[in-house]
Amino acid sequence: MKKNLTMKVKLFLMVMILTGMMCVAVFANTNQPDRFQVVFHNAYMVVTPGTLSMQVAAEGNVLSYGNDWQIIKLRPYLYHMRQQNWQGFYWMVNTSRKEVYKVTESVFGSLGGNQTKLPSTVSVVGGANNGEPDRFSIYFSNAYLIFSPNTSTLQIAAEGAVLSYGADWAKLQMKPYLYQLKKNSWQGFYWRVNTSRKELSVVRNGHFGTYQGNSELKQSQVVVYY
Repeated sequence: MKKNLTMKVKLFLMVMILTGMMCVAVFANTNQPDRFQVVFHNAYMVVTPGTLSMQVAAEGNVLSYGNDWQIIKLRPYLYHMRQQNWQGFYWMVNTSRKEVYKVTESVFGSLGGNQTKLPSTVSVVGGANNGEPDRFSIYFSNAYLIFSPNTSTLQIAAEGAVLSYGADWAKLQMKPYLYQLKKNSWQGFYWRVNTSRKELSVVRNGHFGTYQGNSELKQSQVVVYY
């Protein structure tokens, strides 16, 4: 009898310890993170050479219209591109070879420099025989959005370079673990990030800054840093 009672006490204590550990884990996950990353499942840049305009998109939504970018056409098939804050490097796109390079030790808009091929893939529409394409797309191998709640700073990056500093984005912290993000030009939807569940959702038929709307889970991975 005494032995059975001792076993019951041990089992009770183990359950209490495990329950306590679970509660601590849940509590930790609902704290405000230092920062979080939304690692995109599908992100790309579309460039229209005729107007030297571009867009950055991910998960089916436009993230930037490239107003802070410079694009120069050196040849009908050769382009230099850079975000206005980049220092010491730029990207070169060869639509004939369908390749993207990071160029250093060179002057933007001139040939030369050290060229490092990036892991992005390039898709080209038009531009036969080294002619100017109708448009080309750069599909990134590694693209993400990073947000720091303490400073409310947001950046969109790919292939180790910042593509946008999110100047035209609205950011709201609804709870220590729940955030709403929206590019100012978006109409009828916004993104919601749950750092506790590590999920990105697109919310429609609701209002930014409220809990209303229908949410759809996206495939992007959310990485949280405490």
